[in-house]
Amino acid sequence: MMHPRLAAVIDFVDRARTELLVAVDAVPEPLREARPSENEWSVAEIVEHLARVEKGIAKLVALKVGELQAMPEPPREATDAAPSAGDRFATILNRATRLEAPERVAPKGEMSAEAALSELKATRGMLLDQLHAGDGLAYSAVIHPHPIFGPIDLYEWVHFVGAHELRHVEQIRDVARQLSVN
Repeated sequence: MMHPRLAAVIDFVDRARTELLVAVDAVPEPLREARPSENEWSVAEIVEHLARVEKGIAKLVALKVGELQAMPEPPREATDAAPSAGDRFATILNRATRLEAPERVAPKGEMSAEAALSELKATRGMLLDQLHAGDGLAYSAVIHPHPIFGPIDLYEWVHFVGAHELRHVEQIRDVARQLSVN
């Protein structure tokens, strides 16, 4: 049986992904590669960005889970461990605050929306595989700095994936509105 804290964070990212896919599906396929303006991303670029971010986080989780597993007696998560406080990432949902994506996760703009969605699906599989590999290990004890939020644990890194997707759900909806007017 999956650790309850891990199950809660996976449920959150799954719900965020569902919202994301609904938002993408609401944009007609021919418009998914169109930018609403020169300085704004297309839906395809937003999805590519999300895939790049999640892939990086999946690699981080793989590295940290590997380090835990290499310990002679890796620490285990307490069975009554409280879920991560999701409100820590509330600021990311506020799109009034413009955030600049670091170069390593900025979209290159070379993927179709279909290819970007396929990549996003693959990165989720990578992330889940790594999380399940260390299920029950003390993810709350593994701290790694986030460029905006500072030191956060592995559960919070995964929670960030969902919060980040929800931020971009709103961006996709904005793009759809702009493209329907143009």
